[in-house]
Amino acid sequence: MSSLRSYVFRRETPLGRKLFAILRRASRWDCPVIPGVHHLLRAERTLRRTVWRPLFGKIYYAPLLRMSCASVGTGLLLYENMPKILGSLEVVLGNRVTLSGDHVWISGGSGKSNRFVVGDDTYLGHAFNVVSGSTVTIGKHVLIGNRVVLNGFSGHPLDPMRRAAGDPPELAATAPITIEDYVWIANDATVLPGVTIGRGAVVASGAVVTKDIPELAVVAGVPAQVVRTIPKPAEWA
Repeated sequence: MSSLRSYVFRRETPLGRKLFAILRRASRWDCPVIPGVHHLLRAERTLRRTVWRPLFGKIYYAPLLRMSCASVGTGLLLYENMPKILGSLEVVLGNRVTLSGDHVWISGGSGKSNRFVVGDDTYLGHAFNVVSGSTVTIGKHVLIGNRVVLNGFSGHPLDPMRRAAGDPPELAATAPITIEDYVWIANDATVLPGVTIGRGAVVASGAVVTKDIPELAVVAGVPAQVVRTIPKPAEWA
């Protein structure tokens, strides 16, 4: 089958070109809406996404996740399947934590146990990845966007010969990450080892955070730099 597909897509012969043209026209065929059939299929899909998936998360994935964590507070909400937890990682989730789908939580290093702590009322977006080299701590009321990476363990040394020998990274490349309360980290941002992000700060989309961020600062760029400061809320006085 693969050889036939290769023959058609190479289009090196008149027959191959003719078959490719037929397949290309066929790929543009529009299936008409079949009354009743497609209405039922759309209703089934809506029911599955709005009712069955959250219910399945509550009765299947959430209990399994609780068994995999050191502690989990009340009100856990999983939008899709449970995170993939790799290595010896001690996970502590606070109350009313919300998890979107396709998370990967990793304990970096040579088999030692590391920690990942999430505070109350925090949201972790789709495809969120965390690598804990010692401890990664996320505070309360934190919003983390899609595809954000908290990388507390670089994985390899800078020296190419040490990398080839499989040596561990330098100690400076393995350090805690702390995200304080009320922080917002937007889509596709990366936070590197040893960083503390101050209370109420905002990290723009795609930023790479290499050093500490002050409270209520807005940072952007690679590496991330402060671009403005948010006025202190009256409730913080």
